[in-house]
Amino acid sequence: MKRLLLALLALVTGLGGTMVSRAARLVPPLPVDTSGLPPMPSIDSAGAIQRLAGAIRYPTVSYASGAPIDTAAFRGFHDHLVASFPQAHATLTRELIGGLSLLYTWKGADAAAAPIVLMGHMDVVPVPEPNLPQWTHTPFSGTIADGFVWGRGTLDDKSTVLSSMEAVETLIRSGYVPPRTIYLTFGHDEEVGGRYGARAMVDTLVARGVKPGLVVDEGGFMASGLLPGLTQRVAIVGIAEKGYISLKLTSRADGGHSSMPPGRTSVGALARAIAALEASPFPMSLDGPTRGMLDAMGPYLPFSQKVVMANMWLTTPLVQRTLAANPLGGALMRTTTSPTMLTAGIKDNVLPPEATGVVNFRIRPGETSESVMARVRDVIADTMITVAPLDSAIANPSPVSSTRSPAWALMRKTISSMIPGEQPPVIPYLVMGGTDAKYWGPHSDAVYRFLPIPLGDGDRERVHGLNERVAARDYASAVTFFIRLLQGVGGL
Repeated sequence: MKRLLLALLALVTGLGGTMVSRAARLVPPLPVDTSGLPPMPSIDSAGAIQRLAGAIRYPTVSYASGAPIDTAAFRGFHDHLVASFPQAHATLTRELIGGLSLLYTWKGADAAAAPIVLMGHMDVVPVPEPNLPQWTHTPFSGTIADGFVWGRGTLDDKSTVLSSMEAVETLIRSGYVPPRTIYLTFGHDEEVGGRYGARAMVDTLVARGVKPGLVVDEGGFMASGLLPGLTQRVAIVGIAEKGYISLKLTSRADGGHSSMPPGRTSVGALARAIAALEASPFPMSLDGPTRGMLDAMGPYLPFSQKVVMANMWLTTPLVQRTLAANPLGGALMRTTTSPTMLTAGIKDNVLPPEATGVVNFRIRPGETSESVMARVRDVIADTMITVAPLDSAIANPSPVSSTRSPAWALMRKTISSMIPGEQPPVIPYLVMGGTDAKYWGPHSDAVYRFLPIPLGDGDRERVHGLNERVAARDYASAVTFFIRLLQGVGGL
């Protein structure tokens, strides 16, 4: 027995030593060498803020309900771009795609080199009428106050459109000629799926033989406290995004008077179906982008957490339980199930012959819309319920872009140079929402999602929420990001 205990003690000691040794090898990568960067041209920061504020004043709203959009607002926005960036419009070719989307072409010195695509979208989400009194400044005022530009679109996503145009205008004035062709694609319907804007522009360019060496769209962020265990400011860059499908569940039964209900009602069957889906969530997995995110986070965590991350061969169940304890962590590991709409009945004493519900699923890489539908039908297993896709955008998860490519190295170097004196950790990330970048997935292996604006406390909640705003100094960082990115594309 004594020998057995000694053997067990030696095993545990050796295991512990191995785990600690592995954790000790988790060290941050060397800082990016930014000493050889080309000179930064002078940026008209004050003018840039005025031009962004002017763009916010156009109510370019997309309505998920399918309500008509204000086409005059979009055309006014187009005219604002023309007036704001004369050098860009004199140098680049501009095309109108899908009625209201804009495709700009900046021809490069080497027409054979793989081009670059910078994406953004002009449309914004509506502001609910009851929320209007809660706005410090009205949503489409473009007010400049207290060091901020206020209004819908300052973060999502007119800031990307305007800052990339500011970069192009600045570089043209400095005499810069891109070594490869640059495409700027600004969609008009990203907030409702991008089917007539971004998809049409991608189809147009693909038909012309375009295969980008790098695509950059919104999606990730730079902020503190973005990921569990990381308190310092980091930049999370989307290397993939989840798929999307909404399924309509329809339950049918005999109607009639509520005083004589049958054994099963349409409402009861629908309620049981939704309860079954919530009680049987999709399985968790750390494979793919989420595992890459955890590996990249490891060197920046406290040592006790490094021990866990460095020994995933043993600690995976613990990591999964820890992540699943909050909605963000759970969404990173599984396809999510979200009941969003219910409809049934016309009167309190009438049994409805039909009840419908809509359940939205955000599909993790490794699963598909088809596999989601099959699993939903298996879980419900009720002949009273029919399951069909809602007539809305359906998208499978995007391909996963590499973090070992020259394009990723350029993204990391650009982020490292956008704020003087600061090099935040750059962490790959699975984007849980949808972006227009998904349409490039089949055509490029270097699609990255990053909003180059450092976010302050509460700013993430302002996206699609109350009091959306951007700090003037942070907007200047976005302009710097795009200038540095374009200056570096020759190295791809």
